[in-house]
Amino acid sequence: MQTSDTPNHRQLPRSARSRGKRTPEQERKIQRSRVTWLAVLVLIVYASALAGSFVWSDREDILLGANRLQSANDLANAMTTTREAFRSRVLGSTADPTVGSWQPLGILSYTADWALWGDCAFCFHLENVLLHGGLVIGVFLLGQQLLAKRRHGGRIAVWAAALFAVHPATVSSVAWIGGRPYLLAALMSVWCLVVFSRLQATSQSHRRHMRYWPLWLTLTAMGAMLSHESTYVLPVLAFLIATFESRERGRSALFGIAAVRLIGLAAICGVLLAVVAYRILVIGGMQFAADYPSDHIFYNLGTALRHFWFLLDQTLLPFQAIISDARPVTSSWSSTESAALLGVLLILGATGLGLRYGHPIAVGVSWFLLAVLPGVGIFPVSHYYTSQILYLATWGLMLALAYGLFMLWRPIGRQMTSGSEAVIYLPLVTVLAVITAFSNARWWDHRVLFESAIASDPHYMEGRIELAKLALEEGQPEVAINHTLAAIEASHDASFTGYWLPHIAYLVLGQAQWRLGQFGEALDSFEASLEQKPGDPLTLYWLGMGHLSLQAYETAERSLRRALESRRPFPEAEADLGVALVGQQRFVEAYPLLANALESGLGNPRRYRAMALTMIDANRLEDAESYLRKTLAEQENASDRARAAWVAWRLGRTEAARSDLDMALELEEQTSPYVDCVRRQIDGSPDASAACH
Repeated sequence: MQTSDTPNHRQLPRSARSRGKRTPEQERKIQRSRVTWLAVLVLIVYASALAGSFVWSDREDILLGANRLQSANDLANAMTTTREAFRSRVLGSTADPTVGSWQPLGILSYTADWALWGDCAFCFHLENVLLHGGLVIGVFLLGQQLLAKRRHGGRIAVWAAALFAVHPATVSSVAWIGGRPYLLAALMSVWCLVVFSRLQATSQSHRRHMRYWPLWLTLTAMGAMLSHESTYVLPVLAFLIATFESRERGRSALFGIAAVRLIGLAAICGVLLAVVAYRILVIGGMQFAADYPSDHIFYNLGTALRHFWFLLDQTLLPFQAIISDARPVTSSWSSTESAALLGVLLILGATGLGLRYGHPIAVGVSWFLLAVLPGVGIFPVSHYYTSQILYLATWGLMLALAYGLFMLWRPIGRQMTSGSEAVIYLPLVTVLAVITAFSNARWWDHRVLFESAIASDPHYMEGRIELAKLALEEGQPEVAINHTLAAIEASHDASFTGYWLPHIAYLVLGQAQWRLGQFGEALDSFEASLEQKPGDPLTLYWLGMGHLSLQAYETAERSLRRALESRRPFPEAEADLGVALVGQQRFVEAYPLLANALESGLGNPRRYRAMALTMIDANRLEDAESYLRKTLAEQENASDRARAAWVAWRLGRTEAARSDLDMALELEEQTSPYVDCVRRQIDGSPDASAACH
């Protein structure tokens, strides 16, 4: 702990000055016990998160490898493209490499975890809990340092850390594996500030054991900013701490700061400038994925004010974390926005006055305001509101709350019994812990997570699309259509904003319609998706599939070739391009495409059938029969069964041919021309054609 040769006696009552101080060993023992208590608290409350699985984007980011390194080339991509563009290489979509959040440290973290324990969801969750525990210890040490000159500062700091440790606002960052970037960003930021607070605060402070601290300061600041952009406020937080501690030690808030702290501030600012310069020069700037809800600056200000009060309510009156980002927007300035603006001005005024007099509550509120600033509309982001934005910000209000409650509890003019403050803190910690422990269970299952979110917010469009995707995976296209149409309807409500990618919605709708055999409706949906995102290779592929299902082979070929022009490699598109070529009887061109696909394990009935026709054209009937058997093993079909009968007949296997023909006739409610052709050929009818295959 930092020492000073000029204690601030203005803030120490006479009784405190007359008491004997604890020995350093006693102080270390007390600190170890507090750290142990906080660590145990985190493990108990977040034990319920360990049963969680891979949900939401975890399934793509980790299981499919969209957000982890899979080759040497991926490392260069991670350092030169945003998260959205990096993920697109696996997910089959296109993304501007300059748009979105840049999170290289998160990618490296997922990669290391996958190398260590593969798809062990428990291990990923355990690491998140341990990281959260490290952050809780960090905010305790930081709070203890900030309140070092205040009576009972260590006790207030430990209760503030405990309130933060179990606060429901931390759930989505800890219980969700995908919250790792926010976890890393917060952890690195806090420990950067812990190191910063260990530098001498004023020009008259003793300098001890600081040889390597500037290096750790720089490394942790760099790690924070490479985890998430929300940490770009780190230099301002460091400046806030420096001025407060300088005042706490009886010096000028600004001019009393020690030179070594100014160097530390310069180092953090230098890291920020370096990261921003790198993004501008190498990545291409800091563009985000969505615009403000309105083109009117005052309406956007009103929306930001609404969001601020929502975030404040989520922190001070928590029930459980809300993952929906469908928040009301301002379409016309009203008394609500005026009241919100007045309230914010009062908070800012009171906070400024508190900082003027160096009050710890003002420091906590300032921390919250600075950390939450990116989440209230200071710049456009893909998710206008994310529950993760409260993760780091919450500690500031918990510090202010803990300090305020402690001052109210302390008997005026009398010595307070050590530990008596537990009467007011333990009920709060217990209630928050119970809420958080049960909220963790929402993150166990992908379906439960979004069903509960939609139940609390019907405007949550992303949640409906996620449920639609899940329904497609489970073979329930009707359910997928219902969820997608509900999301599209919710998007028409201009009074709400939220994460909304219309091209994804129409693509999912088209896939569900295609699986139901509604090929015309599916084509309309694919066209609508393509209008929203022209040139998207995945949409072009499905547009080609729609035309292929209608046997419009030439049109399907054009769409599939466009998909291949936009994305390489795209093995599925190459395989189905081969199917489209077979439909046009261009067997020689189709053969290498189909052969590569089947050798790579991309076989399905459609592609096996196309390869069988290619083999028949080449008079390789035994190979053709093999592919037809594979087709029938996955999908029974009268025409394919009849074709297998014809091939068996040509190979001289009369009994097998008769058996396949009988099965084809049983499958056909009304004999088709092709099945009838095969029947007449096998029966030896005089008018049978040898080309009915």
